[in-house]
Amino acid sequence: MKKTLISTVAAMMAGVALAAANDTLITFSTKGPDTYADGTTVLDKECYALVWDTGAFAVAADGSATGGEIVLTAPVARKGRCPKVLFEVDAKAVAEKYTNGGSWKVYLLDTRRFGENGVTLAPLKGGKPTVVNAAAAVTKSKVSVSSGAPNAVAVDAGTRAATESALPEDVPQPVIAGIELVGDQVFVTVENTVPYVAYDLAAGERPEAIAERVNRPRHGGTDGTVILVSPIKEDGAFFKVQRN
Repeated sequence: MKKTLISTVAAMMAGVALAAANDTLITFSTKGPDTYADGTTVLDKECYALVWDTGAFAVAADGSATGGEIVLTAPVARKGRCPKVLFEVDAKAVAEKYTNGGSWKVYLLDTRRFGENGVTLAPLKGGKPTVVNAAAAVTKSKVSVSSGAPNAVAVDAGTRAATESALPEDVPQPVIAGIELVGDQVFVTVENTVPYVAYDLAAGERPEAIAERVNRPRHGGTDGTVILVSPIKEDGAFFKVQRN
């Protein structure tokens, strides 16, 4: 019997855009533990910035940047590290802005706000940080960039690897643990994943109408969590995570 992995959740928000075949996909994560300058472990939901660095990148206290651009601010810190994040960059934007004269980097931001009621994290505005006490490039981050069909495999003529491998009986069901709007992006947090299964995201206007898939599968994170990021568009309010 073929085992199926499906997790579906309704979201009262705009749907997830589906990646074009030539879009660029960026995956990043950190091993942790990640800390602030004072040595304390980063708070849950602290921000990591995916940066296009054109030289001498720096972030000001108000969140503005010089020497490059903060392309994505991801408030996803969890248990002192950045879990696996997949971010889709539109092919047109890559061609116009993110091809030559720079490189992708990940920065850890300190967005703590110290007030009368203790320490809180400053809110984002339009998906951008509003308070940055300090920032540093994450030297141990893992950043991978792919475009086109990154999962295509060249094989000899006449050979077609079309048989899906069987799943172990004890493989857990993936769970959509959270859907969050940050600026013009949707962050879909999927838990209960395993490293040996590739998961994919689909969206639709109704539960029974979830048919079109992103076709950009990613294996589960080592901590059981993977975060899928897509731009907000008009179509779709229901999400489904399933095996690729």
